[in-house]
Amino acid sequence: MTKKHQLWSIFGPVIVAGILALLVFALPWKSEHSQATLQKAAVSLSPNVFKNRSLKVQALSDKKDHYVPFFGSSEFNRMDRYYPATMAARYHHYRPFMFGSRGTQSLPQLFNMTMMASQMKNGKAVFVISPQWFVKKGVMPAAFRYYNGTYANLVWLNQANPQSPYDRYTAKRLGQLLGNSGTVASYAYKIERGEALNSFEKANLKVRIALLSHEDDLFSGYFLKDNYGKRILPKEKLLPKTYNYQALYQHAIKAHAKASSNNNLGIINSFYNQRVRYAKHIDGTQKHFSYLQSPEYADLQVVLNQLKKTNTNVVFMITPVNAKWEKRTGLNMHMYYQTADKIKFQLQSQGFNHIIDYSHAGNKPGFMNDTIHIGWAGWVNFDRRISPFLDNPQPSPHYHMNSAFLSKDWQNLKPTENNLQQFKVQHLNK
Repeated sequence: MTKKHQLWSIFGPVIVAGILALLVFALPWKSEHSQATLQKAAVSLSPNVFKNRSLKVQALSDKKDHYVPFFGSSEFNRMDRYYPATMAARYHHYRPFMFGSRGTQSLPQLFNMTMMASQMKNGKAVFVISPQWFVKKGVMPAAFRYYNGTYANLVWLNQANPQSPYDRYTAKRLGQLLGNSGTVASYAYKIERGEALNSFEKANLKVRIALLSHEDDLFSGYFLKDNYGKRILPKEKLLPKTYNYQALYQHAIKAHAKASSNNNLGIINSFYNQRVRYAKHIDGTQKHFSYLQSPEYADLQVVLNQLKKTNTNVVFMITPVNAKWEKRTGLNMHMYYQTADKIKFQLQSQGFNHIIDYSHAGNKPGFMNDTIHIGWAGWVNFDRRISPFLDNPQPSPHYHMNSAFLSKDWQNLKPTENNLQQFKVQHLNK
């Protein structure tokens, strides 16, 4: 065998495999997902669905099934029989597409929204805000990187406007959270400086986006967690066929009491056994917590700006905390209510007026699933509050953004009545 043949026998298969792989990812494959796959994806809470594009774009483009994006975080994993997707399947004309797990705070949700901006145009959405997001440093870098894949980051960079204060702020945060290395970070810092990407950089983005898009089309329907088959469908069958709010609410209270029978904190038994029963040093552990000053307020602002860009009509929910739990941990509830007030001020000042504030609801019977997550009677009440908004036509929103909410002054402002009024005079009444 000649030397040339020997080399080909060694490297030939690798070269051929590389060419075939390139063809697979470069050719414009178009994959249509089945309705069963979309149904599964909508409640899978999968990072693969969150960080990619194919499944959610197809679902939100489907006018027949009327999927509505629900943005939030870890409360979406509390799937009792009154969960939004279960209630909607039984009683309503829309299907929630759930985007939320532990760590999916404002910035991860921004990149998620960017991936389906066209599909959200002039539509509706639900956005659940947890005051616990608003810690001193905001979203953790590890959580951000877990939910934000390269695909979403490249799509955002491709449409970023270096003249926009919102995009410059986002680019700065993107670089901070990813670190200083890599193409995404280097392009982000360029946007932060107000510099447009050059033609080579734009071409590089488009090629990489195309490759990742084809990969997403081919593989996104696989490895989805089957929450629909295991956690939604069986519980939907437990709901009465006819909707009766009072009956559902009272039954939820009773079902919650039964499900939280092994403790006096109103926490469901499984969570109590796994996370609380044997935990030491709980008393007073949260007495120094504060959510009043955080970069999360500016991160939320870029989300609001994205919702304004797509003219999305949004109903917001501010989550409660278990009242019995906060007494034990020493969480300062005056601070918690101030946090809710600051969030509402930011929303209402810019025309985001559909707000469900549950910050004072943590002491209601059956309202909480565990220590900080809504469930049972809470979900029943939530369904009653959002379903008229989602089932019926609504007037078009009128948003008016103010970039002062990106500022350090706002991030660090302690929301006393006087401070909020002063901020309004200095920044909003001009």
